Amino acid sequence: MRNHGPEAAETSTAAWERRAARAGAVDFTMMYVAHDAFNRDLARLLNAVAAGRGHSPAAVATWQMFSKQLQTHHTAEDTALWPLLRSAVTDPDEQRILDDMEAEHASLDPRIEQIDAAITDKNTKALEQGLSVLAKGLSTHMIHEESQALPLLERRLGKAGWDAFTKEIRDQQGGIKGAAEYLPWVLDGATKQLKTQVLKLLPAPARVVYRRVWEPRYRKAARL
Repeated sequence: MRNHGPEAAETSTAAWERRAARAGAVDFTMMYVAHDAFNRDLARLLNAVAAGRGHSPAAVATWQMFSKQLQTHHTAEDTALWPLLRSAVTDPDEQRILDDMEAEHASLDPRIEQIDAAITDKNTKALEQGLSVLAKGLSTHMIHEESQALPLLERRLGKAGWDAFTKEIRDQQGGIKGAAEYLPWVLDGATKQLKTQVLKLLPAPARVVYRRVWEPRYRKAARL
């Protein structure tokens, strides 16, 4: 995976400042929130390992949710986003961006398998190493995606292309049942302003169910 510089270590505040500076006609908030959730879970898992709780039931449950959501997210991109965008791109430099996205996804898959094996074997050293490598690689990939691939999507596919992708990822997450699991997870730790912004995308009845059922149920689960 290419090194895209010091951006890989940026803070959440710096990330949102960068995103705001690049804001355009397409609202990528849901992509950004997902990226923040992936970084959040990996940070929690690394902290748990450092505290000697890397193999606790809460840590294992957090990893399982993280890996499930990451697989869904990247599968949707690989099957519904990058091929659609590639069909609209002819410039070699733009094609290279899409090549990078696919290569970076492929480089992350073995890391997931290594961490699964470390958890099964209760190998703390391998778990810490795997999580550290994944955290760095995934963060770098997501910044690259936000900085180059999403602006390319906006230029070539616009809002209609983005809306088609978001529908695809909702379908892959399992519709309402998937939303009941995904939304509390993705909004865990989000600011009040950001949570309000995301929930406004839901119909009013779904917002009520989120607050009364989905989020409380998520909070009661044994995760980090």
